[in-house]
Amino acid sequence: MDLGLEGKIAIVTGGSMGIGRAIARLLVAEGASVAICGRGQDRLDSAIDQLNSKAPGRIFGMIADVSNGKAVRHFVNSTHERFGGIHILVNNAGTHERGTIDDMKAEDLDYHLHEKVFGFLAMIRAVLPAMRKHGDGRIVNVIGQSARHPHPDRLPSGITNAGLMAMTKSIADTLARENIRTNAVCPQYIETELVETIIAKEMRERGVDRDTAVAGFTRANVLGRLGKPEEVAALVAFLASDRAKFICGTAVSVDGGYHRYVFG
Repeated sequence: MDLGLEGKIAIVTGGSMGIGRAIARLLVAEGASVAICGRGQDRLDSAIDQLNSKAPGRIFGMIADVSNGKAVRHFVNSTHERFGGIHILVNNAGTHERGTIDDMKAEDLDYHLHEKVFGFLAMIRAVLPAMRKHGDGRIVNVIGQSARHPHPDRLPSGITNAGLMAMTKSIADTLARENIRTNAVCPQYIETELVETIIAKEMRERGVDRDTAVAGFTRANVLGRLGKPEEVAALVAFLASDRAKFICGTAVSVDGGYHRYVFG
């Protein structure tokens, strides 16, 4: 299927690893020029080298912390100068620190909010002038399933992601008549570096093998396996494409059947 992304210009935050890297790779394969940002120089360089090998001249990357407004504006302006516009924004950067009502510190929640809610919002505001100039824009927010299923030990991410869901709908309703579509993707238990770190920790602390540690994740969804970053990327690319022109203000789960509600 031709997604109609040839010649489009996309920004993917958190694009140096995991889901973000897979999204950038697929957008490039579909013909888009892609700018990525990350906070680690080695990983960013590795991602840029890999993507450049597939699409020379259509990749741009720089270190940027999305919780820093000045860094966000510099990254977006640099992308615009490099490629001449911005059609797609994928907000993927973020963090995941666990905490409960008993042990979560105020600064833990503050960190999450600045990384994701304020970071996503800053990126959207920064790209809006370019999208409005084109008369066309697609914004996809990658939001964890803790927005819908806030586990007791994931209070910071549950609060943060619920806020992102509300923000996504509000912005979608605001921008829809300007032909700027905003949607969310809600992944769960994807085989990324972050999940691998958690699995390794479970193996150490519980003294179990990898299959046993992984089962703690996979038994929660009906497919019985971890998802792959490429499976999330496929959904993001579709929502950012011309094939999804009538999808706006919604949140789509990509979680192997983990999501339990019939509606919502």
